[in-house]
Amino acid sequence: MIEQKLQQIVESAIDGAVKDGKLGNVTERSVPVVIERPRLPEHGDLACGVAMKLAGQAKTAPIKIAESISEYIKSNPDANSDAISKFNVAPPGFINFQLGKRWLANSLQQIHERGADFGRSDVGANKKLLIEYVSANPTGELHIGHGRNAVFGSCLANLFKFAGFDVKQEFYLNDTGAQIEQLGAQAWALYQTKNGKATEYPEGGYPEESISHFVDQVIALHKDKFMQLNYEEGVEQLALATKSVILEDQKQLLETLGIHFDSWFSESTLHNGKVEEVLDVFAKNNFSYEAEGALWLKSKELGDERDRVLRKSAGNTTYLAADAAYHKDKYSRNFDGFVTIWGADHHGQVPGLRAAVKALGYDPDLMEIILTQIVNLSRDGKSVRMSKRRGTVVTLSEVMEEVGKDAVRYYLAESSPQNPIAFDLELAKKTSRENPAFYIQYAHARCCAILRRALEPYVNTEKQTTEPPVLSEKEWADFQAEFKKSADVFLPAFDSDPAIFADQKALVMALQSFPAEVRDSAINRQPGRLARYAFEVANALQKFYEVSRVITDDKDVTKARLGLIMATKQVLANVLGIIGVSAPERM
Repeated sequence: MIEQKLQQIVESAIDGAVKDGKLGNVTERSVPVVIERPRLPEHGDLACGVAMKLAGQAKTAPIKIAESISEYIKSNPDANSDAISKFNVAPPGFINFQLGKRWLANSLQQIHERGADFGRSDVGANKKLLIEYVSANPTGELHIGHGRNAVFGSCLANLFKFAGFDVKQEFYLNDTGAQIEQLGAQAWALYQTKNGKATEYPEGGYPEESISHFVDQVIALHKDKFMQLNYEEGVEQLALATKSVILEDQKQLLETLGIHFDSWFSESTLHNGKVEEVLDVFAKNNFSYEAEGALWLKSKELGDERDRVLRKSAGNTTYLAADAAYHKDKYSRNFDGFVTIWGADHHGQVPGLRAAVKALGYDPDLMEIILTQIVNLSRDGKSVRMSKRRGTVVTLSEVMEEVGKDAVRYYLAESSPQNPIAFDLELAKKTSRENPAFYIQYAHARCCAILRRALEPYVNTEKQTTEPPVLSEKEWADFQAEFKKSADVFLPAFDSDPAIFADQKALVMALQSFPAEVRDSAINRQPGRLARYAFEVANALQKFYEVSRVITDDKDVTKARLGLIMATKQVLANVLGIIGVSAPERM
């Protein structure tokens, strides 16, 4: 917001200097004007280095160009001292700006005007996106790695919606093939044993303790109705019944984590002719061939490093064939783009899938695959690798039970998907600034507490009396209406002391940057950036609170600062909504 205003002023200054021949050989504004925050606060609130980009074309030293541009900035009425308190040119050619109160007040008014919509962007232009994520096999509990993909996908979907995309979320069920047959065989053995017919548990596959409780649920639902079946029928029925209760368990856990899918796509539906359809398309387009008894995709011709098997010599089709059929279905649904989130262990499948999509006649560039890295759990500095209950991997439900949904979402959201996550279970439970998730929620709750303090009776500890509220409900309603209409109401929020004003300004600068954070996070597919941004806002609020009384004897100051607190509360609520963490009013 402020950066955009300043960008426009600098652009206008460059255009004026070019028109008057003050920038040497430069005949037009040919480079973008970028407004940045300097690394060092003594360099100002914002800075522009466009002079260095113009130097080559102008055949003039950058600092001379910056000085010329500055002269035209001075003559711009929008750059008055109330908006830009001062600016200067610094080597090698930066223009540094100190902001005044006017633009800060304007920013607060805009936050109040937009409310829950503050920060929303039209960068998505209402494009239709299908995001597929989690897609775990229905063969056991979700582990913490699945949790990372689940949270990242959910945050990305929320971010895309906030940035103006039309988003649908899908879970792809890997509910057929060898892993389901293995599940059926082992569930059948357990089912018989639990019903009084001791049966040896098959080796390999899934540990007995990982599916035993699911078989208990099957028995609770179906009793001993399958006991009279032969082996083949028993394996088939137990596979169906067990994967059903596992899938329901996964759905409930994801719902508890705040993750909602618009559709659940079953891989098994592809094996009713759809896989054969894509194999026919490959053959028709001359992108497949037979060799060594197998059917191959000519993926090397399509940009892959090697050809890929579509049907093995044994006659069964590969994951690539099913994935191709699935993506044929995806492309038929008229989306403008497809985002798929996989674990890093799937990176070898990406070139083959892109080749298959191209062989089907679709544009593979509409398909974006994001790979996520592993989650490393620790406790008191020691790695946690095994589940206490299951003895295998650490389950997502165990972590949620220990640290809570909000901490799980925050810690699985904050990192870039390209980086491994170091999840400290003890840190996630702390109620201090060390724990970012708690600190951000506490900042929101503090804003709520300050607003309540103005509207509720309070105990005067010095006089031992109960005092009436600072504001009546009508006064507060009038204030809120005024916050949306006038920027002037916020000017008294700012102190004349430069050191105090610096912390007040820092909070407003953090708040007003939220729309840019949303836009950049969406473009770069980095919702974790917003988790870190929320911590910056919480930190700025803390510094503001340390130097600025909100409720004072001066009603204009009180009104203005309550408006600032309300704006802070709104921004924190908006960003917490995107990352799926609750915004408590009391803590």
